[in-house]
Amino acid sequence: MLYKIGEFAKINKISQRMLRYYDEKSLLKPRKDEVNGYRYYTDNDINTVSKLKLLRKYHFSIDEIKNVLEMDSEATKFIFQRKIAELNERAIEYMDVIEEMKTYIEPKKTIHRVNTYDVFWGVRKPFHAFCLRKVADEAGLELLIDQLHYHVNRMNPVLAGKYFSIFHSVKESDYNQYDVEVCQPILLETETNDSRIKLFRETNYLHTIHMGNYDSISFAYNALYDWANSHGHRLGGPFIEKYYVDEYITKDKDEFVTEVSIEIME
Repeated sequence: MLYKIGEFAKINKISQRMLRYYDEKSLLKPRKDEVNGYRYYTDNDINTVSKLKLLRKYHFSIDEIKNVLEMDSEATKFIFQRKIAELNERAIEYMDVIEEMKTYIEPKKTIHRVNTYDVFWGVRKPFHAFCLRKVADEAGLELLIDQLHYHVNRMNPVLAGKYFSIFHSVKESDYNQYDVEVCQPILLETETNDSRIKLFRETNYLHTIHMGNYDSISFAYNALYDWANSHGHRLGGPFIEKYYVDEYITKDKDEFVTEVSIEIME
């Protein structure tokens, strides 16, 4: 049986606009009358629309749907398993976001911390550190830190302090992308040709402590800027975040303790 687009849309509870969109994307190809230009759909198209609606419900993209429609049952099972894993990961991320948002609606009955951001001036002695650098977003930074821990654990050096991140720059085309370097200070007992091990020279620097979630850490950066300006100092390097208490120690983001520092010029 043949159906006009209006009839077919009502039968399948789908808009005519969406049917035309599926036609443009070559997911659904109705017969077209060359004389009047009408689209005609068949009973087989009903099955295809059902599959399309199901796959969209399962959060498959249009490109993914094109591939799935061309696969046999075994290949489809594999794709579904991969999508399940992807959705599980996304669900965990959503749960973390939901729990964090709840804290703004139903604050925990704990002592409320206020960051006063006392700023300190000091001299950082020279040291060596194992470092990895790449352009990454927030999730990519977490993966980079995991890679840092993996390599350091394999090397098994004597650690010389907490690991830290150096934020060299933000990509102009995407402010969520950072040129970031993560480093673990180590005691270098012998010379090495490993380019990932860097020497940090002695330098004067300002630093302050941020307590709590990273979402408000910009205030710590601002405190360093204000102190430098009010005391006539020029900031001379990228900002560094050193993690004293983070997700590797506690899951409660309100318990995080981070040192923010930056080099100052003489």
